Amino acid sequence: MRVNVVAEKHCIRTMDLVKLSILIPALPIASAFLIGVLLLAFNRTMNRLTKPVSFLIINSALLSSLYAVLLFYKHISAEYIYKPFSSFNIDYSIDLGLNNTSEISIAVIGLLTVSLMIINFVKLPRSKGYVLYFVFLSTFLGAVFFFFLSNTYLNILPFSF
Repeated sequence: MRVNVVAEKHCIRTMDLVKLSILIPALPIASAFLIGVLLLAFNRTMNRLTKPVSFLIINSALLSSLYAVLLFYKHISAEYIYKPFSSFNIDYSIDLGLNNTSEISIAVIGLLTVSLMIINFVKLPRSKGYVLYFVFLSTFLGAVFFFFLSNTYLNILPFSF
């Protein structure tokens, strides 16, 4: 694992915050995966449990957004290479680039999506596709978070600071 940390105020705490940054995109995707598997296994029961499903998915998106705000507040800029596993002599790695632009983008998009989820929770009728809609919304949000944390995104933005 290779970690280059720019902020050096509290090295141990900063390293822990950088290592936990994988949770930003992983929380919405993990909650969507969990609810999706439960929806496939227990279709009728999960369609009745709309409030707990909404609560879990909204909280996972909110925690990811608030974690990005925390990283921005601490002024953490780092590049973190997360290697979950390797097989057949091939190393699979996820390269996360943390900087002010990605953290602000995640916070704004995340908080807008959380507000959309809360509005949908209040306004939408609890029909059959309600739980599936929240699963897809959470999966999309996790994919957008991965896009913002990827290092190739920074090459697209000319105004990254």
